[in-house]
Amino acid sequence: MFFLYKLLGGLATPPGCFFAILMPLSFWVARDKRRASRRIGIALFALLLIMYALFMPVTAAFLMARLELGRPDLPADGTPTLVVVLAGGGTHPIPGSEEGVEAAEIELAEQSLQRLIEGVRAARLLGCPLLYSGGYDEGDRGAYENEIRRIAADAGFDGELLLETLSRTSWENMKAVSKIVEARGFKRLVISTTAYHVKRALWTAAQIMPDTELVAWPSGWRSTRDRLTAGAFGVSARAFLDNCTALREIVGLLVYKFYIKIF
Repeated sequence: MFFLYKLLGGLATPPGCFFAILMPLSFWVARDKRRASRRIGIALFALLLIMYALFMPVTAAFLMARLELGRPDLPADGTPTLVVVLAGGGTHPIPGSEEGVEAAEIELAEQSLQRLIEGVRAARLLGCPLLYSGGYDEGDRGAYENEIRRIAADAGFDGELLLETLSRTSWENMKAVSKIVEARGFKRLVISTTAYHVKRALWTAAQIMPDTELVAWPSGWRSTRDRLTAGAFGVSARAFLDNCTALREIVGLLVYKFYIKIF
Protein backbone atom coordinates (compact mmCIF):
# COMPACT_ATOMS: atom_id res chain seq x y z
CA MET A 1 0.00 0.00 0.00
CA PHE A 2 2.83 2.42 0.85
CA PHE A 3 4.53 1.63 -2.49
CA LEU A 4 1.27 2.45 -4.31
CA TYR A 5 0.90 5.64 -2.28
CA LYS A 6 4.40 6.84 -3.26
CA LEU A 7 3.89 5.89 -6.90
CA LEU A 8 0.53 7.65 -7.24
CA GLY A 9 1.78 10.64 -5.28
CA GLY A 10 4.64 11.04 -7.73
CA LEU A 11 2.27 10.82 -10.70
CA ALA A 12 -0.08 13.43 -9.25
CA THR A 13 2.52 16.22 -9.18
CA PRO A 14 5.16 17.46 -11.66
CA PRO A 15 6.99 15.89 -13.35
CA GLY A 16 4.93 12.73 -12.85
CA CYS A 17 1.63 14.30 -13.85
CA PHE A 18 2.99 15.00 -17.35
CA PHE A 19 3.63 11.28 -17.84
CA ALA A 20 0.21 10.46 -16.39
CA ILE A 21 -1.36 12.62 -19.09
CA LEU A 22 0.89 12.04 -22.09
CA MET A 23 1.37 8.28 -21.88
CA PRO A 24 -2.35 7.39 -22.11
CA LEU A 25 -2.70 10.03 -24.84
CA SER A 26 0.14 8.52 -26.89
CA PHE A 27 -1.33 5.03 -26.39
CA TRP A 28 -4.68 6.30 -27.65
CA VAL A 29 -3.07 7.88 -30.74
CA ALA A 30 -1.15 4.64 -31.40
CA ARG A 31 -4.44 2.78 -31.66
CA ASP A 32 -5.65 5.03 -34.47
CA LYS A 33 -6.32 3.13 -37.68
CA ARG A 34 -4.48 5.68 -39.78
CA ARG A 35 -0.88 4.56 -40.32
CA ALA A 36 0.67 8.02 -39.84
CA SER A 37 -1.15 8.61 -36.55
CA ARG A 38 -0.27 5.13 -35.34
CA ARG A 39 3.42 5.69 -36.04
CA ILE A 40 3.40 9.03 -34.26
CA GLY A 41 1.65 7.49 -31.28
CA ILE A 42 4.11 4.59 -31.06
CA ALA A 43 7.11 6.91 -31.41
CA LEU A 44 5.73 9.25 -28.73
CA PHE A 45 5.00 6.36 -26.38
CA ALA A 46 8.52 4.95 -26.85
CA LEU A 47 10.03 8.38 -26.22
CA LEU A 48 7.97 8.76 -23.06
CA LEU A 49 9.13 5.36 -21.83
CA ILE A 50 12.74 6.42 -22.28
CA MET A 51 12.06 9.71 -20.50
CA TYR A 52 10.26 7.87 -17.70
CA ALA A 53 13.33 5.68 -17.21
CA LEU A 54 15.50 8.80 -16.97
CA PHE A 55 13.24 10.17 -14.23
CA MET A 56 13.33 6.94 -12.18
CA PRO A 57 15.52 6.85 -9.05
CA VAL A 58 16.30 3.18 -9.67
CA THR A 59 17.84 4.10 -13.04
CA ALA A 60 19.94 6.79 -11.41
CA ALA A 61 21.09 4.31 -8.75
CA PHE A 62 22.10 1.82 -11.44
CA LEU A 63 24.08 4.35 -13.49
CA MET A 64 25.74 5.93 -10.46
CA ALA A 65 26.76 2.49 -9.17
CA ARG A 66 28.72 2.01 -12.41
CA LEU A 67 30.76 5.12 -11.59
CA GLU A 68 31.09 5.30 -7.83
CA LEU A 69 33.71 3.69 -5.62
CA GLY A 70 33.78 3.11 -1.90
CA ARG A 71 36.06 4.94 0.51
CA PRO A 72 39.30 3.11 1.38
CA ASP A 73 41.36 3.29 4.54
CA LEU A 74 43.89 6.09 4.32
CA PRO A 75 47.47 4.79 4.22
CA ALA A 76 49.56 6.44 6.95
CA ASP A 77 53.06 5.06 6.38
CA GLY A 78 55.14 8.21 6.15
CA THR A 79 55.01 8.52 2.36
CA PRO A 80 55.03 12.22 1.33
CA THR A 81 51.35 12.81 0.67
CA LEU A 82 49.23 15.62 -0.69
CA VAL A 83 45.44 15.77 -0.38
CA VAL A 84 43.85 17.55 -3.35
CA VAL A 85 40.29 18.83 -3.39
CA LEU A 86 38.77 19.15 -6.86
CA ALA A 87 36.34 22.05 -7.00
CA GLY A 88 32.85 21.22 -8.23
CA GLY A 89 30.75 24.20 -9.21
CA GLY A 90 32.74 27.15 -7.91
CA THR A 91 30.75 29.69 -5.93
CA HIS A 92 27.34 31.34 -5.70
CA PRO A 93 26.78 34.95 -4.66
CA ILE A 94 24.84 35.56 -1.48
CA PRO A 95 22.00 37.97 -2.34
CA GLY A 96 22.22 41.46 -0.90
CA SER A 97 19.70 42.73 1.59
CA GLU A 98 18.15 45.10 -0.98
CA GLU A 99 17.14 44.46 -4.55
CA GLY A 100 19.79 45.57 -7.00
CA VAL A 101 22.52 45.73 -4.37
CA GLU A 102 25.56 43.67 -5.35
CA ALA A 103 26.25 40.79 -2.99
CA ALA A 104 29.24 41.38 -0.76
CA GLU A 105 29.75 37.71 0.06
CA ILE A 106 29.90 34.38 -1.73
CA GLU A 107 29.39 30.76 -0.78
CA LEU A 108 30.91 27.60 -2.20
CA ALA A 109 28.69 25.42 -4.37
CA GLU A 110 27.31 22.37 -2.58
CA GLN A 111 29.68 19.85 -4.15
CA SER A 112 32.72 22.08 -3.65
CA LEU A 113 31.85 22.50 0.01
CA GLN A 114 31.39 18.77 0.58
CA ARG A 115 34.62 17.94 -1.22
CA LEU A 116 36.52 20.56 0.80
CA ILE A 117 35.17 19.37 4.15
CA GLU A 118 36.09 15.77 3.34
CA GLY A 119 39.48 16.87 2.03
CA VAL A 120 40.13 18.68 5.30
CA ARG A 121 39.19 15.51 7.15
CA ALA A 122 41.66 13.43 5.14
CA ALA A 123 44.46 15.99 5.50
CA ARG A 124 43.92 16.18 9.26
CA LEU A 125 43.98 12.38 9.57
CA LEU A 126 47.22 12.18 7.58
CA GLY A 127 48.82 15.36 8.90
CA CYS A 128 49.71 16.48 5.39
CA PRO A 129 49.23 19.57 3.17
CA LEU A 130 45.91 20.29 1.50
CA LEU A 131 45.53 21.64 -2.04
CA TYR A 132 42.29 23.14 -3.35
CA SER A 133 42.23 23.04 -7.16
CA GLY A 134 39.99 24.94 -9.57
CA GLY A 135 36.56 26.50 -9.27
CA TYR A 136 37.28 30.16 -9.96
CA ASP A 137 35.13 31.53 -12.78
CA GLU A 138 34.69 35.27 -12.51
CA GLY A 139 34.44 38.03 -9.96
CA ASP A 140 36.72 38.62 -7.00
CA ARG A 141 39.30 35.85 -7.00
CA GLY A 142 40.62 37.01 -3.65
CA ALA A 143 37.17 36.68 -2.07
CA TYR A 144 36.89 33.17 -3.48
CA GLU A 145 40.21 32.08 -2.06
CA ASN A 146 39.48 33.72 1.28
CA GLU A 147 36.22 31.77 1.50
CA ILE A 148 38.14 28.53 0.94
CA ARG A 149 40.59 29.47 3.71
CA ARG A 150 37.74 30.38 6.06
CA ILE A 151 35.88 27.10 5.54
CA ALA A 152 39.04 25.04 5.95
CA ALA A 153 39.88 26.88 9.19
CA ASP A 154 36.32 26.51 10.49
CA ALA A 155 36.57 22.78 9.78
CA GLY A 156 39.62 22.61 12.02
CA PHE A 157 42.43 22.60 9.47
CA ASP A 158 45.55 24.40 10.67
CA GLY A 159 48.09 22.82 8.33
CA GLU A 160 49.52 24.04 5.01
CA LEU A 161 46.78 25.06 2.59
CA LEU A 162 47.71 25.45 -1.08
CA LEU A 163 45.43 27.13 -3.60
CA GLU A 164 45.29 26.66 -7.36
CA THR A 165 41.99 28.15 -8.45
CA LEU A 166 42.35 28.78 -12.20
CA SER A 167 41.93 25.28 -13.65
CA ARG A 168 38.50 24.69 -15.22
CA THR A 169 38.35 20.98 -16.07
CA SER A 170 39.49 17.72 -14.50
CA TRP A 171 42.32 17.59 -17.03
CA GLU A 172 43.47 21.11 -16.16
CA ASN A 173 43.13 20.25 -12.46
CA MET A 174 45.56 17.37 -12.77
CA LYS A 175 48.00 19.26 -14.99
CA ALA A 176 48.21 21.99 -12.36
CA VAL A 177 48.41 19.48 -9.50
CA SER A 178 51.21 17.57 -11.25
CA LYS A 179 53.44 20.65 -11.20
CA ILE A 180 53.01 20.99 -7.44
CA VAL A 181 53.53 17.25 -6.89
CA GLU A 182 56.76 17.34 -8.90
CA ALA A 183 58.06 20.54 -7.31
CA ARG A 184 57.37 19.40 -3.75
CA GLY A 185 58.30 15.75 -4.17
CA PHE A 186 54.97 14.23 -3.16
CA LYS A 187 54.77 10.49 -3.82
CA ARG A 188 51.10 9.94 -3.00
CA LEU A 189 48.01 11.91 -4.01
CA VAL A 190 44.71 11.60 -2.15
CA ILE A 191 41.90 12.92 -4.34
CA SER A 192 38.80 14.33 -2.65
CA THR A 193 35.89 14.54 -5.07
CA THR A 194 32.28 13.47 -5.45
CA ALA A 195 31.87 9.71 -5.73
CA TYR A 196 30.55 9.71 -9.30
CA HIS A 197 33.58 11.73 -10.43
CA VAL A 198 36.21 9.46 -8.85
CA LYS A 199 36.88 7.17 -11.83
CA ARG A 200 37.48 10.04 -14.25
CA ALA A 201 39.65 11.87 -11.70
CA LEU A 202 41.77 8.77 -11.02
CA TRP A 203 42.11 7.93 -14.71
CA THR A 204 43.13 11.49 -15.59
CA ALA A 205 45.63 11.67 -12.74
CA ALA A 206 47.14 8.34 -13.80
CA GLN A 207 47.74 9.63 -17.34
CA ILE A 208 49.46 12.79 -16.14
CA MET A 209 51.23 11.44 -13.02
CA PRO A 210 51.95 7.77 -13.78
CA ASP A 211 54.61 7.49 -11.06
CA THR A 212 52.43 8.91 -8.28
CA GLU A 213 50.41 6.62 -6.00
CA LEU A 214 46.74 7.59 -6.24
CA VAL A 215 44.12 7.18 -3.53
CA ALA A 216 40.46 8.10 -3.98
CA TRP A 217 38.64 9.88 -1.15
CA PRO A 218 35.05 10.09 -2.43
CA SER A 219 31.99 11.66 -0.84
CA GLY A 220 28.36 12.32 -1.76
CA TRP A 221 27.32 8.86 -2.94
CA ARG A 222 24.15 8.84 -5.01
CA SER A 223 23.88 5.16 -5.96
CA THR A 224 22.55 4.25 -2.50
CA ARG A 225 20.26 7.24 -2.03
CA ASP A 226 16.97 5.91 -3.47
CA ARG A 227 17.88 2.45 -4.72
CA LEU A 228 15.33 0.28 -2.92
CA THR A 229 12.93 2.83 -1.48
CA ALA A 230 9.19 2.84 -2.11
CA GLY A 231 9.53 5.62 -4.67
CA ALA A 232 12.42 4.06 -6.61
CA PHE A 233 10.18 3.18 -9.57
CA GLY A 234 8.27 6.46 -9.56
CA VAL A 235 9.47 9.71 -11.12
CA SER A 236 11.69 12.32 -9.51
CA ALA A 237 13.23 15.54 -10.77
CA ARG A 238 16.29 14.82 -8.63
CA ALA A 239 16.66 11.40 -10.25
CA PHE A 240 16.57 13.04 -13.69
CA LEU A 241 19.42 15.36 -12.67
CA ASP A 242 21.38 12.39 -11.31
CA ASN A 243 20.83 10.42 -14.53
CA CYS A 244 21.97 13.37 -16.65
CA THR A 245 25.02 13.80 -14.40
CA ALA A 246 25.91 10.11 -14.68
CA LEU A 247 25.54 10.08 -18.47
CA ARG A 248 27.59 13.25 -18.79
CA GLU A 249 30.30 11.71 -16.60
CA ILE A 250 30.38 8.53 -18.69
CA VAL A 251 30.64 10.56 -21.90
CA GLY A 252 33.31 12.76 -20.33
CA LEU A 253 35.48 9.76 -19.46
CA LEU A 254 35.06 8.33 -22.98
CA VAL A 255 36.02 11.69 -24.51
CA TYR A 256 39.15 11.87 -22.34
CA LYS A 257 40.18 8.36 -23.39
CA PHE A 258 39.51 9.15 -27.06
CA TYR A 259 41.52 12.37 -26.77
CA ILE A 260 44.49 10.50 -25.33
CA LYS A 261 44.45 7.95 -28.15
CA ILE A 262 44.23 10.61 -30.87
CA PHE A 263 46.55 13.25 -29.46
